[in-house]
Amino acid sequence: MKANKNRKKNRKRNISQKVGRPPGDLLFTGERKMEKTNINLLSYNQDEIEETFFATINEVIEAMDPQKTSWLNIDGLHEVDITEKIIQHFNLHKLSGEGILNTNQRPKLDDYDEYIHITAKNFYVENNNIEEEQITIIFGPKFLITFQEKENELFNNFRKRLIEGKSQARKRQSDYLAYNLLDAIIDQYYVAIESFGDTIDSIENEVIMNPSEKLLSQLNELKQDISYLRRTIFPLREALNQFEKLELPYIHKETRLFIRDLRDHTIQVIETINIYKDSINSLTDLYMSSLSIKMNNVMKVLTIVSTIFIPLTFIVGVYGMNFTNMPELEYKYGYFITLIFMAILTLFMILYFKHKKWL
Repeated sequence: MKANKNRKKNRKRNISQKVGRPPGDLLFTGERKMEKTNINLLSYNQDEIEETFFATINEVIEAMDPQKTSWLNIDGLHEVDITEKIIQHFNLHKLSGEGILNTNQRPKLDDYDEYIHITAKNFYVENNNIEEEQITIIFGPKFLITFQEKENELFNNFRKRLIEGKSQARKRQSDYLAYNLLDAIIDQYYVAIESFGDTIDSIENEVIMNPSEKLLSQLNELKQDISYLRRTIFPLREALNQFEKLELPYIHKETRLFIRDLRDHTIQVIETINIYKDSINSLTDLYMSSLSIKMNNVMKVLTIVSTIFIPLTFIVGVYGMNFTNMPELEYKYGYFITLIFMAILTLFMILYFKHKKWL
């Protein structure tokens, strides 16, 4: 797929850009997906909530209320100075800044005591391709920051519930907010892997009826995509397992129960991916079998035609010899008798092949 090629290209670019730079260096190595960075802040407690969009990060920092839980969302990573100011204001480690701007990170959880840094991947379907986006979630007491490569609808449903007061997050702290955002990411995985199921169903009949090289190429691309999906989601299970075991004052016992359930959902996603991977392998084997059957049928037809013409060729060859003492050559009806004999022989062989069910 096109997405495969883009991933490989971006991975090579990321590696080449990081060579020779010191650890923690703030360098954006991803693909610019937005014209301008969007910054919005949700500040809330159990009784009230306020959502504000800002033009600069300085305005956000001044508007943050330490008495409320603050959710700061950044859409677009190309403006490095925004990330740098956030790192400075929240006193984050320089390695967190590097992880935010390097979009080739694997899903993981880093515990910095004062805050938690979680890296995850969002997968979505666009133009029949599986596309990916890196999501960074950083949270500590009373604050949570999300970094996204571009504006999308990933968190919109939860944001709407939060604003309308329909979410339990209004009554809880940033750890429960982080759980809800991770839940939205994992729910999106189900949508992404469903596209694999639809594609597999659509090509299954075609594999049997019309196995072509294009179809084999499509199967190989599907196999690469689903293998990449599994390799990317699998580390998230370990990150959630680590999240559940964290013992920090701003991670509550009830949230750990929700994280355990989220980890189970991740395992279910991985198992579904494994099922689709096995299905693709089975379709590949079916493709090879269908191709082999098709080739055998062609060879069978060619063999039958050759078998029919071998005795006819022999007869024609015998009577094509230039010997003078061949009495059949001088017989008045010799030509017609030979043709009739050849026709009878051909008919007999065809009937015999049908009797043996070779035709």
